Amino acid sequence: MAGSLDTLLRSAAKNVVAELGSALDTKITYKVITAGTYNKNTGRIGTSSTSYTDISAPIEFIESSKEDGRQVNRATIYIDPSIIGDSQPKTSDEIFVTFEGQSVATKIENIVTYGGGQNYLYVIEVMF
Repeated sequence: MAGSLDTLLRSAAKNVVAELGSALDTKITYKVITAGTYNKNTGRIGTSSTSYTDISAPIEFIESSKEDGRQVNRATIYIDPSIIGDSQPKTSDEIFVTFEGQSVATKIENIVTYGGGQNYLYVIEVMF
């Protein structure tokens, strides 16, 4: 059971994420991927997904560089757990960032979870 400090921190993180996210001209779509059951006929594990769209979340663009002749961008996204259905992020999930009029798929590289009795902030590092 979450303590009063967890509740206070979760509320503060939720307010900061909402306020900073709404100040930016960037939106994300977060797709939670859930593994299903193994299909012995196809030899594959089925998956299902739940999408959370039009999310205003603070994004910190960290680096833009060239690797193997192509541009690679790295960013950090701060997410309030309640806006993704209190799901624990996984590297198999998908995040699409919409900025400058275009939507780009990202690859989740690292996830840091802050919480005690309940999670109150996810810091997700992505590249695209």
